[in-house]
Amino acid sequence: MRPITTGVQLRVLQRCSLVPRPVLRQQLQRPRPSAGGTAVAAVAPTGTSRGSATAESTASPVRDGATATCASDADLEQSLAAQATAQKRLHDRSAHAMLIHYCRDHGGRLYRWFRGFSIDVSFDFRHWRKHQKATRHISLWTPRNTFRADNLRRLFFPDLAWIGGSSCAACYYNACVVAAESAEAPYHLPGFNVDMHPMMITLPLECFTVTSVALGLLVTFKTQMGYGRFLEGRNLWATLSNESKALASRVLNRIPSQSGEASHLVLASRAYSVKLVRSFPFALKYHLTEDGCNPHIEIQDDTPDSETRAAMTLALQAELRSIWDVGNEDEKVFVDRILATEASNRPQHILHELSYINATVFVHPALGGLDFPAATEVDRSIAILHNVLGNCEKIIRTPIYTSYTRFTSRFLWLWCSTLPLALYPMLGPLGTPPASLIIAFFMLGIEDIGSRVEQPFDVMPLWQYCQMIDQTCLQLVRHSEAIRKRVDEAISKHTEVPLPTPVSNDEDGDQEWEYEFDVPSSALNSFVDPLDMPFHAVRKR
Repeated sequence: MRPITTGVQLRVLQRCSLVPRPVLRQQLQRPRPSAGGTAVAAVAPTGTSRGSATAESTASPVRDGATATCASDADLEQSLAAQATAQKRLHDRSAHAMLIHYCRDHGGRLYRWFRGFSIDVSFDFRHWRKHQKATRHISLWTPRNTFRADNLRRLFFPDLAWIGGSSCAACYYNACVVAAESAEAPYHLPGFNVDMHPMMITLPLECFTVTSVALGLLVTFKTQMGYGRFLEGRNLWATLSNESKALASRVLNRIPSQSGEASHLVLASRAYSVKLVRSFPFALKYHLTEDGCNPHIEIQDDTPDSETRAAMTLALQAELRSIWDVGNEDEKVFVDRILATEASNRPQHILHELSYINATVFVHPALGGLDFPAATEVDRSIAILHNVLGNCEKIIRTPIYTSYTRFTSRFLWLWCSTLPLALYPMLGPLGTPPASLIIAFFMLGIEDIGSRVEQPFDVMPLWQYCQMIDQTCLQLVRHSEAIRKRVDEAISKHTEVPLPTPVSNDEDGDQEWEYEFDVPSSALNSFVDPLDMPFHAVRKR
């Protein structure tokens, strides 16, 4: 597979600090090997001096082609190593933090810092203890935590900057321009010590009191619908985790079955199926997010789709290498087939491979496959994974009704922008700007949270979910191998003991015997491994 030679890869490798940018660009722009030169070298004569000259002239393209191929493979390995290093760095950060600062907005480095948001990592007991500590309310209002809050950074520009500027402009006009030029005597509102003039730009407070109820309902409903989508997405990944582990355990324990003779095809298909189950979450992660949860990959507005897909393919290849053995030609062919550009829906491709194996290999009990009920159960698990994929695609392709979202945004923006005109008669030119900013921060912050959770897969630690599923399936593989080894040892140990030969006094010579385990009385209240218990033969009655 030819590594990409785009600006996306240059940014990835440069951010991973593996090689300098000039060296990178020189290596990635090295020409590809010429197929024509290789073909000429294969047919070049070598008997005469002219043939020798021809061979020498064609040997150079062969050497250049081989050198370019080696350089291409070296560049690919270097790119994959960069991806693996960056992904490991993300996992290490997630293991020691309560949240990860992330940004998928397009723009410069400063703009991305302002528009960044936080992703809660998978909690453990240490995280819960810190999350529920007694001083959590006070600590959130310290200057350090206040300025580090993603809500404040995301709303600072342009929302709060606009509202603060318009509020200051209105106060300046009322306090300096109108008050200085008006010849009329000022008057005081009852209960307030603010000089007012008829020419000042103000609004009655009742307008905002009446409309605040409707605005609150609109913002609350939008946030609830967005959080409902977040819960649905999290439940889908929980179903994926549970069903993946159950399917891997079922395949490892039931195959090969005891009713037939285990064939090499069934054993190889069992290992192949477990690797497919481990690969499905990673393919789904790249299917549901723009960058595949790789923050080191910067995607800009002018980045072509082909470059983005090439960068995602390279990152997915780095993750699949931890599952599949690319040294094995059969497994390498499958990885290349998954990474092919024609496979637009890679999770669907993996599920189709699972269904094909179950329908063609696991349905033959004589070869060590499953009987009909067990094979149907495997199909049921694959169907559940299909439902998870379809429901995730439904969420990612169907936003909250955009007319509702836009109407709520227009209403909230107009309400917050004109609020300083109603606060000025009460708070004056000094108190209106800070009060307007505080109220707008809380109102816009609620709406911003609702907009973020509307696309739930962007605010979930999908890389941790994939890692958890992969580690659990790998644990099941190791445990299954250990169990089979113990069973084989127990069977060999018991078969070495000569079993009693039944002596029958019946006329037909038939006598049925059965074997009982010898369980000591001291082990009745504790767990005893049946494979370690001795047994003896008794006459069946």
